[in-house]
Amino acid sequence: MGHSIEQSMLTAEISLRMEGLSVSDTCKDWCRKLLAGEITLEQYLTHVISGSEVR
Repeated sequence: MGHSIEQSMLTAEISLRMEGLSVSDTCKDWCRKLLAGEITLEQYLTHVISGSEVR
């Protein structure tokens, strides 16, 4: 996993915190998998909407 993915994730998380929101570790994992090309956008959205775990 590249540094740019981690940097993008951190930047987004900081922005959300400034708005008073937080991101769960599970959500971060889903985002990493999506950005790394391990899952498709469709799979990501299915996980987010259903709240199921990424496998």
